[in-house]
Amino acid sequence: MYWNKQVLYIIFIIVSAHCCKYYKRNPFVLETRSHLAIIILARGGSKGIELKNIATIDGVSLLAISLKHIKKVDDIDSIWVSTDHFKILEEADKENVNVHWRSAASATDTATSVEGVTEFLNHHSEVDILGLIQCTSPFISSKHIEKAVNFMRSGEECIFSVTRSHQLLWTELDNKLIPVNFNPNKRPRRQDWDGDLVENGMFYFATRQLIEKGLLQTTK
Repeated sequence: MYWNKQVLYIIFIIVSAHCCKYYKRNPFVLETRSHLAIIILARGGSKGIELKNIATIDGVSLLAISLKHIKKVDDIDSIWVSTDHFKILEEADKENVNVHWRSAASATDTATSVEGVTEFLNHHSEVDILGLIQCTSPFISSKHIEKAVNFMRSGEECIFSVTRSHQLLWTELDNKLIPVNFNPNKRPRRQDWDGDLVENGMFYFATRQLIEKGLLQTTK
């Protein structure tokens, strides 16, 4: 009996995936601004840590932590969790956000984030700007998201989160170690250089047009 209820619930979610529970626009008012949606890609088949997206910290799942911060930001039109797993679906439903049922093709070990968000956009033509939040970055805050949202609302094409690093990098080439970002003969002091920018994976925001080109970022 439980299995039958589970199947029916998933079917209901799939059918209703085009309808927003978390939707801030008035459907009876013609909107002129861009629809900005937030999505969390949370597949169930992680090989490293099983169901890592709903792993808990002090009894609260990583997914719920991220959604809490997202929902504090006012200028977001809809919030979505894209998943292929019933337990993640249930967790998203507890948080009263929309669920996009992810296809098997976009939830494989080799599928990229771009493939996941592109599939979502193909089903949601109303979305103009999409923010991808990684719930495995639990230290994200609403102020980070708000700054990114405001940046995209100003007409920019994309924004993503980075960390400034002062690590001295080496790589291997032909069984030799080669310095990547510094000269060993003139090792820089931390205070003497700006360091490098390293993606930290917290968030990626981009316009529909950019994502449809297969990109989440540009160099602009």
